Amino acid sequence: MLSEEELEAYRKAGKLLAEVREQVRPLVKPGVTLLEIAEKAEELIAQKGAKPAFPCNISVNEVSAHYSPPANDDTIIKEGDMVKVDIGAHLDGYIADTAFTVATGEKAEMVQVVEKALEAAIGAIKPGIDVGEIGRVVEETATAAGLKPVRNLTGHSLARWDLHAGLTIPNVKETTGQKLSVGDVVALEPFVTDGAGYVEDQKKTYIFRYLRDVPTRLRMSRELLRDVKRDYDGLPFAERWLAKRMSKLRLELTLRELTGVGALWPYYVLAERAKGKVAQAEHTVIVTEQGCEVTTR
Repeated sequence: MLSEEELEAYRKAGKLLAEVREQVRPLVKPGVTLLEIAEKAEELIAQKGAKPAFPCNISVNEVSAHYSPPANDDTIIKEGDMVKVDIGAHLDGYIADTAFTVATGEKAEMVQVVEKALEAAIGAIKPGIDVGEIGRVVEETATAAGLKPVRNLTGHSLARWDLHAGLTIPNVKETTGQKLSVGDVVALEPFVTDGAGYVEDQKKTYIFRYLRDVPTRLRMSRELLRDVKRDYDGLPFAERWLAKRMSKLRLELTLRELTGVGALWPYYVLAERAKGKVAQAEHTVIVTEQGCEVTTR
């Protein structure tokens, strides 16, 4: 069970992140760069006295997750793009996580479907429910609209300083044996697509997380590892956040070395297998005796 102080920390993080989300939403339009949106979101989080729980993800069309624009990224939103913005904030390790999709053109109705799936998932939450039942209502909402849930992207439980704290919340019907309890903090995030319903790793990585200390050959690698361990407390960080430390090439080489020796975890950009467009919606909830409390409304 969470103490009243912990509950208030989660509520405060959720409230400020909801405010950031609504301030960022109008920026997501044709002609704006992904970098401008990401930096603004992270700046607003800082202005409200919090820190990013992970780099702002801005994933366009078939790109589904883990794209955080690198430094000097000049990618611009185009008319007809489906743009997913996933943001997280924490207050002393207490995390809120939320996401939304903006779309224009013929596929815009996918946004309404994924938001309906999220509301259905929230409505299904109660103590003792198998998390696979949450996946069932997401899947049924998607398929009723002629779309598919993305089966290998999931929601997740949250704990202090831990973005993925053990529970996995599927977006398809499963019998998992994992059940929700009062006090669980969960990020519900359905994804729907007009493609195959499956995402695959791409070669690019722009987000990393400290895993463990490992001896390295290069001094700059040792220093970088020391600093990300200290600065991010095991939460994900962006390549972009380190761009002022060294040249782009040297930074890429250093991150590659630290990933290769198992000191850092790489979050590969994920894209829909059949290049279908993907929509996402997400809220953070706290399980209660009556159902759940949404912290990021």
